[in-house]
Amino acid sequence: MTLRWYAARHRRAIAATLVTVALVVGGRPVRTAGVQPPEDPPLQLSSAVPDADGQSLIITGSNFGRRPLVTLELLPVTVRYSLGATLVVAVPVSQMPPGTYLLTVSRGATPAENASLSVTLGSTPSPSATTAPSAGTELIPSGAAVAATVGDRSITLADVDREWQRTDPAGYLAASRDLYSQRRRVVDQMVTDDLIAREAAARGTTSAALLAEEIPKRTITMPETVVVALYQSMSDRTRGATLDQMRPALRAWLERHAEPELAKMNYVEELMKVSTRAEVLLEAPRVDVALGDGDPALGPPSAPVVIVAFGDFDSLDYTRLAGAFAWVRDTFGDRVRLVFKDLPTMGPESVAIAEAAACAHRQGKFWPFHDAVVKRFGPLDTARLQQLASDAGMVRQDFDRCVSDRVTAPTIVEALRQASRYAIVSSPSFLVNGRLVPSPPAFLPPNEFFTRIIEEELKRQTRAAAGRR
Repeated sequence: MTLRWYAARHRRAIAATLVTVALVVGGRPVRTAGVQPPEDPPLQLSSAVPDADGQSLIITGSNFGRRPLVTLELLPVTVRYSLGATLVVAVPVSQMPPGTYLLTVSRGATPAENASLSVTLGSTPSPSATTAPSAGTELIPSGAAVAATVGDRSITLADVDREWQRTDPAGYLAASRDLYSQRRRVVDQMVTDDLIAREAAARGTTSAALLAEEIPKRTITMPETVVVALYQSMSDRTRGATLDQMRPALRAWLERHAEPELAKMNYVEELMKVSTRAEVLLEAPRVDVALGDGDPALGPPSAPVVIVAFGDFDSLDYTRLAGAFAWVRDTFGDRVRLVFKDLPTMGPESVAIAEAAACAHRQGKFWPFHDAVVKRFGPLDTARLQQLASDAGMVRQDFDRCVSDRVTAPTIVEALRQASRYAIVSSPSFLVNGRLVPSPPAFLPPNEFFTRIIEEELKRQTRAAAGRR
């Protein structure tokens, strides 16, 4: 499993603060009884270029409609004005990192009413503005390097790291994870490029030609559930746009980015199996997680893969992934142990649900209650929580008293302390045998996410066992 699966594909949020001004010329044709109205001409995009000040994007095309929705890399941007064949939208191009961005303009739900265009934006600093390290320069010295001297004593970087780890274990762990993530990103890209280049050379072609031939064969259209999950993952970045309004942009983004990327990674994994053997041996930072009888768990303690889930029942991302727990147990059986730890960070309702779930655990009904909460629709008030408790087979009187008296509040406080100790800051977060796995993008199905992280851990253990023999 490569880190690229979990690299967030959303670009930086586009800062657009001006009020939308829609200046539209013309209207729709008048319908006459018995006469089929002519179809509106399709929306078309020709170009998109920054203005001289670098604060707007000038879009040319045709048939934009009365109030088009414009998104840049899925983020809705403010339309400054729309006039004939020109749209001007507020985009701080001068502040954006250089790259290729997906622009989508939509006036409705049908394919003819939306269009997308890849645009290159952002400026690359001139060579004189940056100073690259000389060849061979070691930017990250080894632990034996001397960091300071006091009299005849030398303090090495290894000494510094040990003291850092002793005095600020969470900070040291977070920094170690960041360094690993960057290294993993680079090594994954190097492995991918090498595998594709080797296969291309063996077939007498170029890497680009090979991908152009193989990727379309493996590209699969994402289901509607992925579109919904991607929309939900954007939260307030939709700037109030509804799912129906965003659907054309979401579909275009999946088609341009997610679907080809998924196909490419599947192809690379095929090459690893049938063409050139490749293994990523870079070890991730791991932490010993304190697990006790008070933690809700599924699966035997002897399972070779232990997944500790830090979850907030109010998090849509958590409920989406937690819905696959039953599938994980059915698929991997006793090879996997699932452990739940509360991480209610989204406000009072999150805390209330977490305390209620802990009350369910006191009656041995955590998982039925957990699954009912994960599958529910809409917010959970006290009455709804009580109904779910009854459905889970709990003694209602005991449950109601536990919730009203906040008996489990100390349990939730301790859970938050544990999350902080392990440098866990958001829900959902998963520690797999002590290794923090990157959160999956919304377009990756939960079943595939868990399959990848479990199989990678099982392969690591097999490799380690072989090395000991």
